[in-house]
Amino acid sequence: MKFAPILILLLFANSNIIKNDSVDEVKLGMDISDFLNTKSPLYQIKKETLNLEGDDYPIFNVYENSELIYAVEPNENGEKVWRIWLYGQRFKTDSGIGVGNTLGDLRNEYTISDISTAEGSIVVFVNEIEVGFDLRVSQVDIEWWNNMNLEELNDNIKIDLIII
Repeated sequence: MKFAPILILLLFANSNIIKNDSVDEVKLGMDISDFLNTKSPLYQIKKETLNLEGDDYPIFNVYENSELIYAVEPNENGEKVWRIWLYGQRFKTDSGIGVGNTLGDLRNEYTISDISTAEGSIVVFVNEIEVGFDLRVSQVDIEWWNNMNLEELNDNIKIDLIII
């Protein structure tokens, strides 16, 4: 009986681990109805709109204690989980990287493979896990945008968002 609380704690801790295709037991390709049925009792979920490059898309924002912790973006027909946007700091990779960590932390734990710039954001990709780490662009020197050289980005820039 003493093991039950430990087992529950371990299961909860594992749901906070960011994986290539899932977090908080929400998995890419999962039915949206299953996501809503399993998470609605635990969180406040609001169907809202996400605007990307001038187009509006439906998104399910997940709130805990009025804080946006993540969002689930459905595929084109609205039936499956297509992307997961992580905003909450409790979600971390196996190496301990999450929202609030820095580019320096990311460089220390992973091998950076590429960066992407779109909609005024900078997303960093690494070899070891298939997620995007969106950097806080307000911390990026305006001159950086002229050459967009990854090596010139300061290690202290925060990660604001992680996209699975």
